[in-house]
Amino acid sequence: MKRTLIIILVFVFTLISCFGINALFEKTNAVHSNYIKSAYSIVLDAGHGGKDAGTVAADGTLEKDINLGIVLNLYDFLMFCGVNCYTIRNEDTEYYPAGSNKNRSDLYNRLDFVNEINNAILVSIHQNHFADTSEWGMQVWYTPNELSSEFLANSILSISKLFLQPENQRLNKVSDSNYYILYKAKVPSVMVECGFMSNYEENNKLKTDDYQKQLAYTITMGINTYMNKE
Repeated sequence: MKRTLIIILVFVFTLISCFGINALFEKTNAVHSNYIKSAYSIVLDAGHGGKDAGTVAADGTLEKDINLGIVLNLYDFLMFCGVNCYTIRNEDTEYYPAGSNKNRSDLYNRLDFVNEINNAILVSIHQNHFADTSEWGMQVWYTPNELSSEFLANSILSISKLFLQPENQRLNKVSDSNYYILYKAKVPSVMVECGFMSNYEENNKLKTDDYQKQLAYTITMGINTYMNKE
């Protein structure tokens, strides 16, 4: 019952946010017909893929699969809201466009992809892992190179805490050189660590389609909050 109520509340909140964005587009379009062309485009990065499995849980669950599941749901929700978005990968592959050098990390290609999109916002989806298996909860890293990225990160985490993880005490952090794609980003960019696969209970939720959809709902609302403010 509690889970059903959360889903309903999140869905209603998402619809309200979507209508807010659409109304903003309509009002702005009345005075500037090129507004839609300059609106943000969300670039969704499902971390890892192909030979790169990412974190592997004790039960064999692969991070790359969870990341992709969340991104595909996130793409659908954002498109439903009328938000232009792109996926760096939409299947179980690393990202190597035709003619690219496969001897280097695909992170370089992912960053190139982001830089080729006009007015991009990068949202990279990952999962966490830690030796202490009691650690749990969403945490968002953000680039130090674009000031509004912190607000985007805080919008995503605060809404997740409100609807999905009310007991989560984790705080967002600015990225360093260990997070290449964020450290080099020149656009608003965040990496959402949705949960800890090293935590038995949280991993069991993360690998379900139901919970992946709930995470995608809350991330969508966080993005909408950011765009409405911007």
